[in-house]
Amino acid sequence: MPYMRGLFDTTSRIAGGQHGRITRAQLIAAGVDRKRVERWLADGRLRRVHRGVYAVGHEAPSVRAGYMAAALACGPGAVVSHRAAAHLLRLLRGAPPRPEVTVPTTAERKRPGIVVHRVRELHVLDVATLDEIPIATVPRVLLDLAPRLPADDLARACHEAWVKHRTGPAQIEACIARNPRKKGANRLRRALGSDVTLSALEDGFLSLLRENGLPRPRTNIDVAGDKVDCHWPELDLTIELLSYRFHGSRMAFEADVARRRRSSHIAFTWGDVFERGPATVAELVRSQSPSSRGYFSR
Repeated sequence: MPYMRGLFDTTSRIAGGQHGRITRAQLIAAGVDRKRVERWLADGRLRRVHRGVYAVGHEAPSVRAGYMAAALACGPGAVVSHRAAAHLLRLLRGAPPRPEVTVPTTAERKRPGIVVHRVRELHVLDVATLDEIPIATVPRVLLDLAPRLPADDLARACHEAWVKHRTGPAQIEACIARNPRKKGANRLRRALGSDVTLSALEDGFLSLLRENGLPRPRTNIDVAGDKVDCHWPELDLTIELLSYRFHGSRMAFEADVARRRRSSHIAFTWGDVFERGPATVAELVRSQSPSSRGYFSR
């Protein structure tokens, strides 16, 4: 009995570093024979997740555990990739996609419930770990997704790559150079230079400008090292569109933004855009410097 408890403790320790998942090969290496595996499956100490991959104990399933199990199921060298990796890296919004894994050509081709991509090899610089999960790097994920995502979604993913991971053109070009046969390189380059909108507030502000015949700004671009919401390079004018979610109340937030506008910032809120549109347009027109009068003429 102490020996069996020791074996299960060892099993739990291995699985603990893998989001509660373990492979049959790891069980055997730890000294757990086939009959004991079957007993543990019968009494609930193990639960089969994929062929040759088990959940240890009664740990609740999670997205990360599911992706870890998928990588383990596909064998050595397998990494979470494509949309699943983009979800883990916070490049794409929405519900978690099903597990998607890239494997070397020597690995098994099909696994039920897992989207498997086969490659001759993955460059060592295109592989990383995230919370112990083997995963493709941000540039590699963007390159993998470039032929598959709509242009706007790809541009947003590139924006998130910069904001969340400081991954920009230099790193992406290096990845393209490592993978010269990958499709989508030119599409990815175009996405890097595309303007995107990231919220309903930004979409509403652009609609307000369009309805009033005002020129569209660049959106969510880098200006002097900072990402800004809206920028007119011709005027050197920047507008920030701010949410009040981090203020104690809407009134307090609106008062704070009003103070910022009276200083060196121009900032608009949801109320400015959706409730006080005409006043906002008038303020924007008044913001022109004497040398740029007429740029915002309607």
